[in-house]
Amino acid sequence: MTEPVKPVRPLLRWPGRKSRMLKHLLPLIPEHVCYCEPFAGSLAVLLAKSRAPVEIVNDFNGDLIALYRNLQCHLPALEAELSWLLSSRQNFHDFIAQPGLTELQRATRFLMRNRTAFGGNMHSFGVAKTKGGGVSFDKQLLSAVMGPVRDRLNGVVIENISYERCFGNYDSKDSFFFMDPPYLGTVQKAYASWTEEDLKKFRWHLGRLQGKWIVTLNDHPFNRSLFAGCHIIATETQNRLGNNRTSAGKVLSEIIITPQ
Repeated sequence: MTEPVKPVRPLLRWPGRKSRMLKHLLPLIPEHVCYCEPFAGSLAVLLAKSRAPVEIVNDFNGDLIALYRNLQCHLPALEAELSWLLSSRQNFHDFIAQPGLTELQRATRFLMRNRTAFGGNMHSFGVAKTKGGGVSFDKQLLSAVMGPVRDRLNGVVIENISYERCFGNYDSKDSFFFMDPPYLGTVQKAYASWTEEDLKKFRWHLGRLQGKWIVTLNDHPFNRSLFAGCHIIATETQNRLGNNRTSAGKVLSEIIITPQ
């Protein structure tokens, strides 16, 4: 059984985040006891869904998980560390070269890079000419977002393991997995895209799960062929994390996949 909660705004600007697809995804989530996200990213689905008795978020990106762990356990210290940071191109590139000596420093610098990067890509300092133009390091705004995210993470297990091990640890007939793995052949810098071989291996593991699942991927002929026999829902959403000058109005074609 699940417990209704008030939806919470994600803290991170993450390529592929699912905020724009929630109206399609949330009605598809079945009843479950154990909820697991093997590819955590911005946690948009967890932050919007009802609370389950057991909840796990996992990501192979250790910096991402360190941020969530410090947010969960050391919010005042994280806010204090943030209070000393300026939104600066020099800081941005210095923090790529030196991510931090302590986990708290690494979590803080990771968040600063994410919020000031172009499209959340973690590598290019973003430029905006208007307020709300996509690059934000407003510390008061971040504090207002961090508190509710921290509260929602209360009781949530935070893992940093492979998705295969995540399946092995948390699969059961009462489990539900929401999965937003790297897309096939996309170009972005926050994490590596998957190959056809990666997706074939992933599909093989999915076929052995006892629990229910939902997968989101880019709408590509290979993905449709790989998941033939499953229920596939096509969606189109506006690109919100791209360059407004070169990508304004660009539509992203994605698919939501569930077992038949």
